[in-house]
Amino acid sequence: MRPSSVQACCIDLACVAIGLTGCFGYGGDELLPFQGMVEKSGMSATESAVAVTLGTTSQALLGDPQALAFQARFNNCAQDPRVIAGLVSQTICAGASVFFGETFAGNGRTCGSCHPVANNTTLDTSFIEALHAASPGDPLFIFENDPDLAQLETGDLRNQAAILENVDGFEAPTTKFVSRGVTHVLSMKTSIKADTGDGTTNPPSERAGWGGDGAEDGTLRGFLAEAVKQHFTRRLDRVADVDFRSPEPAEADAVAEFQLSLGRQNELQLQRVRLFDPRAEDGRLAFLDPERGRCNFCHANAGANSQVTGNNRNFDTGTRNSSPLTLGTFNGEPMSDGGFGGRGLTEPDLVPNAFGKGTFSPPPLIEAADTAPFFHDNLKILSGGAQDLQDAIVFYTRNDFKLSPGAQETRDFFGTEPDLQPQDAGVIVLFLDTLNGALNMDIARQRLNAALTLVQRFGNTGVDIQKKLMELARVEIDDAIEVLSDPADVLYPVAIDRLNGARDEINQGLAASTSGERLNRIDNARSRVLNARDQIGDNVTFQLGQGNLMF
Repeated sequence: MRPSSVQACCIDLACVAIGLTGCFGYGGDELLPFQGMVEKSGMSATESAVAVTLGTTSQALLGDPQALAFQARFNNCAQDPRVIAGLVSQTICAGASVFFGETFAGNGRTCGSCHPVANNTTLDTSFIEALHAASPGDPLFIFENDPDLAQLETGDLRNQAAILENVDGFEAPTTKFVSRGVTHVLSMKTSIKADTGDGTTNPPSERAGWGGDGAEDGTLRGFLAEAVKQHFTRRLDRVADVDFRSPEPAEADAVAEFQLSLGRQNELQLQRVRLFDPRAEDGRLAFLDPERGRCNFCHANAGANSQVTGNNRNFDTGTRNSSPLTLGTFNGEPMSDGGFGGRGLTEPDLVPNAFGKGTFSPPPLIEAADTAPFFHDNLKILSGGAQDLQDAIVFYTRNDFKLSPGAQETRDFFGTEPDLQPQDAGVIVLFLDTLNGALNMDIARQRLNAALTLVQRFGNTGVDIQKKLMELARVEIDDAIEVLSDPADVLYPVAIDRLNGARDEINQGLAASTSGERLNRIDNARSRVLNARDQIGDNVTFQLGQGNLMF
């Protein structure tokens, strides 16, 4: 019996993972190469992202339990066409190789298991459902397949795209835990410098994780070691050099450099931005206006930093009081997530039965529209509604927020009550959709430019990398079309039409039989993306990191 379109992605998975030709799967009634299978099988955007993810996973899916020495990864990167062409540094290439390929002698997971490049480096339930259908043995689901790790996760991973975290200590890992959504790792260069005025800066110097509590030493480098211990272990005993190996300093350095090169590298200046859609432009004004949106106070320039200091400041906005996720227990009582500050405590210090100060780190908002779910606990406000930006922003019209310590900080600063109205919430959504769509287009164009450079320089040598860049550019185009195509408020219809044209060019380029034809299709696609981008507005200028070219 022929497999389904998604199951077909798993046929000859090993050769797909290492980029070899001759990998085939069924797409409709045809036996197709992997690239054609993704395009012709009628996959949804989520299924296509899963297929790209399966195609880029290497060591974990190949079942190689041995770590590839970092120096070997670094040396291999000297031969990577992206490095040779000057598109990516050798260190960023090696850091990406560790991030997406290194299992640290653990249970088969990699950093890319929870941060897949084809899904905006985060997890959502649609992606997880499609991945599980395609590959139920994927290491992400190791807790379903290994009895020793049955309590590594809760049902929240499958049902809510949330992972189990022992942020307050590993002494009782199956009871003393919190469940949290997966933060994306885009644009971290702009968002992880800790504020010195919120009481949470000892030890964090960098915000890693939802509360700045993801690493004992408070650094992004240290976060890697904590993640390996938490998520990669072979047993819940978590004995180093038995259940996993700890990252070497060179690995931690390279992974941090890679992570800091993902997404955008700069903040916008929203006072100078002008959007051509009048509703989105009104949303920009509402976002900045302390008597309308007041969003800029915590998310200056639609990023993750405080308007006051320009650094990432923890807040207690009341979201923790209504978590839909599984609760741990302490002393036989349900234990809620207390955010930052619980590590090392022997007794709860926060009501109700929580460890911490109740504060969490704001994420950047430019990336928000296509990185749902939202908040540390994937809180969904409107019962039965979509888990989208509209749903998330509605939270700030509710008493849960208005009675929170975070809301009080805004009262103290502005001298008036926060009073977000539904009509302003609606246009703020369109404003953030626009910024996200613009970033999607820029990353798509960056990847197409890189693919064009590689074709011009190397022809068909390294064609797998060229095509993967094209596929990932198509993912960004799909995201842009989605965030700009709200059924009730279609933004920039001319841009959407041009993006669909770019998508068609990419599809034809992937099917091209010669490097010359592929080059022409890539060139056409990037021109159409540029023409679509011209519809957005003025001074929406992003500087992009080299990490966007890695997978």
